[in-house]
Amino acid sequence: MRRSWLLSVVLTLASCGPLDQHGVVLPLENGWAAEVVATERDGFGSPDGLLWQNGVLYVADEGGHAVRSWRPGTKPTTLADAKAGLASPEDLVRDSEGNLYFSDDTRGGVWRIDPSGRTSALAPPEKHLPSTEGIGLTPAGDIIVGDGENHRIMRVTRDGRVSVFLGPDRGISKPESFAFDGKGNLYIADNEDDVLYLLTSDGALHRVIQKRDGFSPESLRFAGGQLLITDSHHGKLFRYTPEDGLSVVALLAGELANVQGIAADEAGSLYLSVQSDLHASKGYILRLSRKASRP
Repeated sequence: MRRSWLLSVVLTLASCGPLDQHGVVLPLENGWAAEVVATERDGFGSPDGLLWQNGVLYVADEGGHAVRSWRPGTKPTTLADAKAGLASPEDLVRDSEGNLYFSDDTRGGVWRIDPSGRTSALAPPEKHLPSTEGIGLTPAGDIIVGDGENHRIMRVTRDGRVSVFLGPDRGISKPESFAFDGKGNLYIADNEDDVLYLLTSDGALHRVIQKRDGFSPESLRFAGGQLLITDSHHGKLFRYTPEDGLSVVALLAGELANVQGIAADEAGSLYLSVQSDLHASKGYILRLSRKASRP
């Protein structure tokens, strides 16, 4: 059980004192340190999807009805908000040309913020995209997006053409998040049926983890050759490899239990978004970093 070195990290906020009345992170792997790095007081609402690229954290701020970029230690920059038609941005990806694509759970559609900062609908909701959730960028450069209302995954090309990528006949109920491995295989989180799927490059769909107590995948991210998985239903952060299976990295409790998105920076630190109160636009961004080893 490894209880001899279980770490209980009580997070603190400089502005409001100890956070022990609000939430706790319990790392179950030795060597991690946790801290709160941003809240609604820093200009976020209630964040969901996260993406780290080149020193910048991109945030789908669902509770703030906005997409933001943020360099730790500074104030976030709003890239698009309700004025551009955003309702509840869910997840986001960025291509090599600097285009940022995001989904919108309430409004639907697939949206793009181009390098000049212009926001437009790559594929509007009326193109069979009534409610969009997880979003991914395929090795071929197409966008895939989850349509939970119709239990399917759709493909959107760069010129806005929409087609079915995986239909409801494949059995996926709520495609919440996607992650491609280095071989072009696709992992899919279904947090309604509590299944982690693997779509291999030959088109075969496998149930890697299903109906396991205490497991409901929310967001997926590859980091360091391992698949990291958040679980908002149970307040957990998992890691998975085909060789070692599934293990718990950390438990989150109290106001920090509703963990959503995940991103990893170049140093291996992990960023987690937490929606403590979506309707009140209250949430946190946490950072889990490796402690410096003692000489």
